[in-house]
Amino acid sequence: MTVRRPRASLWTLRIVLLLHASLVVAQPILAGYFLSGEVDAMSVHGPIGSTLWMVSMIQFVAAILYWLAGGGRIWPLLLTVVLFLAEFVQLTFGYLQNFAVHVPLGTAIVVTVVWMTVWSFRPAARRSRKEPSR
Repeated sequence: MTVRRPRASLWTLRIVLLLHASLVVAQPILAGYFLSGEVDAMSVHGPIGSTLWMVSMIQFVAAILYWLAGGGRIWPLLLTVVLFLAEFVQLTFGYLQNFAVHVPLGTAIVVTVVWMTVWSFRPAARRSRKEPSR
C-alpha cells in the first residue's frame, strides 16, 4: 500500500509559518526598542500586531491543505485555530494596554509559532497521518 505524504501542502505551510514567525519575532524586538525610547517603533509594532491574526487565517488555509490534500496530521490545523484566537485576544489587550495579559500571551504566541516553524522542517512533518509516530 502506498502512503500519501504531504509535499506541496507542506511547503505551503512552511512558507506561511516562516512569514508568521518573522512577524511574531519582530514584535518583542520592536516593543524593546519602544521601551528603550524609540517611540517610532510603536508605529511598526501596532500595524504588525493588527495583521498577525490575518496571517493566522492564511496559515489556517495552509494547514487545511496540509491535512486534507497532503495527508498530514490534523494538530497543526487545531493549533492554528488556537493561535488565531490568541492573536486576536493579544491584539485586543495590546490596544487596551493591559500588559499583564499582553506580555505573557505574546511570549506564548512567539514560542508556539517558532516551534511550529521548526517542526515543519523536521522529518516528522513529512510523515503521513496514516504512518505511525516514532
